Amino acid sequence: MRHVPRWLVFALVVVVLVAGGLLSLGTASVRRPLPQLEGEATLPGLNGRATVLREDHGVPQVYADQPEDLFEAQGYVAASDRFFEMDVRRHAAEGRLAELFGPSQVATDTFVRTVGFQRTAEAELAVQSPSTRRYLDAYASGVNAYLRGRSPGQVSLEYSLLALDGVDQAPEEWTAVDSLAVFKTFGWLLSSNLDDEVERALDVAAVGEDLAADLTPAHPLDGHEPIVDQGTVVGKAFRPDGDQAASAPGGPAGRLPVAARDAVADAGRAGATLTALFGTREGIGSNSWVVSGARTANGAPMLSNDPHLATSIPSPLAQVGLHCTTVSAACPFDVTGYSITGVPGVVIGRNASAGWGLTTSYADVQDLYLEDVAGDRVRVGTREEPLSVRTEELKVAGEDPRTITIRSTRHGPLLSDANPDTATTGRLAGTPDKPYAVALAWTGSIPGRSMDAILAIDTATDWNQFRSAAALLGTPSQNIVYADVHGTIGYQLAGQVPRRARGDGRSPLPGWDTGANWKGLVPFAELPYVRNPASGVVVAANNQVIGDQYPYVIGSAYSYGWRSQELNDRLRDVRGLTPDQGEQLFYDDRSLFAATLVPELLKIKVADGFVREGQQTLVGWDYRMAPDSAAAAYFAVVVHDLRKLVLSGRLPPERWPDEDQWSAMLDRLLLEPDDAWWDDPRTPRVEHRDDVLLAGLTLARKEATSLMSRDPADWAWGRIHRVRLRSTTFGTSGIAPLEALFNREDDAAGGGGTTVKALGGEAGSGYGVTLGSAMRMLVDLGDADGGRWVNQSGASGHPFGPYYEDQAQLWLSDRTWPMVTTRNAVAARTRHTLVLKPDG
Repeated sequence: MRHVPRWLVFALVVVVLVAGGLLSLGTASVRRPLPQLEGEATLPGLNGRATVLREDHGVPQVYADQPEDLFEAQGYVAASDRFFEMDVRRHAAEGRLAELFGPSQVATDTFVRTVGFQRTAEAELAVQSPSTRRYLDAYASGVNAYLRGRSPGQVSLEYSLLALDGVDQAPEEWTAVDSLAVFKTFGWLLSSNLDDEVERALDVAAVGEDLAADLTPAHPLDGHEPIVDQGTVVGKAFRPDGDQAASAPGGPAGRLPVAARDAVADAGRAGATLTALFGTREGIGSNSWVVSGARTANGAPMLSNDPHLATSIPSPLAQVGLHCTTVSAACPFDVTGYSITGVPGVVIGRNASAGWGLTTSYADVQDLYLEDVAGDRVRVGTREEPLSVRTEELKVAGEDPRTITIRSTRHGPLLSDANPDTATTGRLAGTPDKPYAVALAWTGSIPGRSMDAILAIDTATDWNQFRSAAALLGTPSQNIVYADVHGTIGYQLAGQVPRRARGDGRSPLPGWDTGANWKGLVPFAELPYVRNPASGVVVAANNQVIGDQYPYVIGSAYSYGWRSQELNDRLRDVRGLTPDQGEQLFYDDRSLFAATLVPELLKIKVADGFVREGQQTLVGWDYRMAPDSAAAAYFAVVVHDLRKLVLSGRLPPERWPDEDQWSAMLDRLLLEPDDAWWDDPRTPRVEHRDDVLLAGLTLARKEATSLMSRDPADWAWGRIHRVRLRSTTFGTSGIAPLEALFNREDDAAGGGGTTVKALGGEAGSGYGVTLGSAMRMLVDLGDADGGRWVNQSGASGHPFGPYYEDQAQLWLSDRTWPMVTTRNAVAARTRHTLVLKPDG
């Protein structure tokens, strides 16, 4: 698709702004924040020189003699490229968005202050290692060196736009706690189960226990493999070859009073405020795989990773290289990969000896507790104890500050206090003037050493060092795939996972029952792992971590394995794998579920010739969700309309399961032609499976005609399945010129929510893409410069910089570019060189 040139967009924006009397925002305003890419700059605090080489797409590769200089330079470069993004993340993590964006963010700030990301970050700083403390301070020093002497408008265009709206706030200095708080926000977004518990409670209220259970079929689906297919806890350690019978998890949670459901729903609405800013957690996941050298052309392991997050510009992750000029015990870093802007180090990538990738484990690390609160006291067993109470001030742009009160029980903060509607809901049976409260227990509220873990993984050179580093990870819990130059491949579940005394974590617990408290955390030594499996393949794509032989409840909201099983099937018999072939797996758009559903759809006798034309597009289809495929378009509309037909009689659209969950539910329903879900309770007749499949084919034919064309020859999946990269701030402002300035035009896309090429959306939101791979990375452990990578947008957060969106077209058109790590290879691709010098 041809894109409107950015200079033309700028010209249109200027015309609109001038017409509105805003001539002050001119060319200088949009060019002023662009960073210095070449020459020399003074960076106070450096011990020696640091050199920044920027490659083809402006990716910074940083070189220094000392680790503190390395991280100070990383902070300086990160601030020059993306400080406004960092600042928004900081304000979000600290519950201060209303300072920038006014009263619309008070609810978000109230929720964040209630959960207490910053308070936990402050406590975490004290438990990091001395070296990590130094690196955090060095990173902050680099950020502040960039800010010093620059006006807000010289730092970012967004500050000039805020000033036009009366918000003229100079960026504050960055601190080590800011980095930890930003990382804590990502830990929240990648954690699980608060939403699931809320949704389950609402589902039970809507359709009853039995039908609600059908909405979340048991794991794993037939033929879908877990990540770790054998092993269990033996004694006090996980044994990959263990086969003893597992001990049963805690007893049942018990049913909560029906009157509690409103309080739980309110707590869920409070939690939704944060994800509304950064993108929904629905459908968030990732692909990763690793194969041994026995399966590759060069005899060395190969590793792949593409995390799936909300689509945005700039991408949620930033490419960077951090290299000690001479690698030694005193300066051990030689790492290239992806960072979280605002956080030092590399979270996903490779060093000279090893590579690693992360996927969300969907470990259940959050539990809701219903609390019997009276005033500032809470019932515990047969007695009462005081709540922990504190007040905090919220600053609001354009208004006077507000004061909020935050209360906590022994389980955690009362989320229900973050939503004023709770005061009129959740009435206790027999005592209508007394509401329940809802508290959150989350492993992320336990001060941990996740920053230590990231930096230790960055320098790990073998399996034992890698596992020692992974043992430090607290939040978020992650699946980590691993490979090294010694030929080792493996997988480790990392992060804090609670041990439950009761229940499986899927339903809220009675807080007054002391037997429902957590029994601590699962020790790292007992978490599942695998090293050098006989198959020579490990796939971790949000699928179930391990089977029922494992004694602890890890989670219940895993992906149902459409992506992971497709990857397993593709890799099971591979031999002589080359990087070119490995890269193609990123773009696998075959729908494993279509291979199940389409044969059933083709069995349906369709009398109407108009509808039969649609059905015939599925004949001979290869099940690929290609952007030019008519069959893929019709199939997607059929699946969407079947969801509507089956669920709308019982659940509102906002309660419908996402594509992964719905496909699993439909997979089971196809085997039960007379299941109650096929019947629409709104009609006098009783519908069965084939009735609904025919209705789905018919409705989809009409919808496809409306969306695309009457002639199926003109149908194409990419006509309705389109991805648009949006800025999470001004790109969703509702002001068209600003959105045109910060956003990228929409493009036709292939793939789907359950394909390896994961490009999907939220349930009930149509066919547009809102979730997808934030980046793609392939690592060849046999060639330090043989990897490939691409980001979703670009290295820069400046809309008029050359590297704002220059990788987006590669990402959209299924291409990558070389991921080089050695200095000679980087130098050969360098476009800009910036030397940072100490003052004096």
